[in-house]
Amino acid sequence: MSWLQTASAQEVVYRCGNEYTNAPRDIQLCERMAAQAVTVITGTRPAPARVIAPATNPVGEARSTVEPPRGQNPQQVERDLQARTIVSHELDKARQQLTLLVQEYNDGEPVKWASESRHHQRYLDRVASLKSAIERTQRDIDSLQRELDRRPVVAGTRTP
Repeated sequence: MSWLQTASAQEVVYRCGNEYTNAPRDIQLCERMAAQAVTVITGTRPAPARVIAPATNPVGEARSTVEPPRGQNPQQVERDLQARTIVSHELDKARQQLTLLVQEYNDGEPVKWASESRHHQRYLDRVASLKSAIERTQRDIDSLQRELDRRPVVAGTRTP
């Protein structure tokens, strides 16, 4: 067997653009490479995650759960759970912040502050900043929800 490996390492290798091959399609377009010791390292392929039946979260939305591959490191599972919990808490905080901003915005007619009674431009600036804060928070919520949907729910656990 070792004779076959050394024999295949001695074959001529050509570089055709970004491709390296020992059987070029057009030899005139390829450059012959100098003989070198070739080392081939075979790697392992990760086991694909198995998808289980959809589960429902407390809001009632269907969400598919992913079971971790067998033999997955329990520390990694714990880190995944912690990351999911953090994202979930951030999503809750962003939703609370959005609720407060919408209440203060009051459909574009927020209550005027005493300092704004003489300076109408300050009031308009505050209304514009509230509107942009609402839009930014909504984008944050959408982003956090996508991140939460992307993270696997480990079988046998509940989402916070």
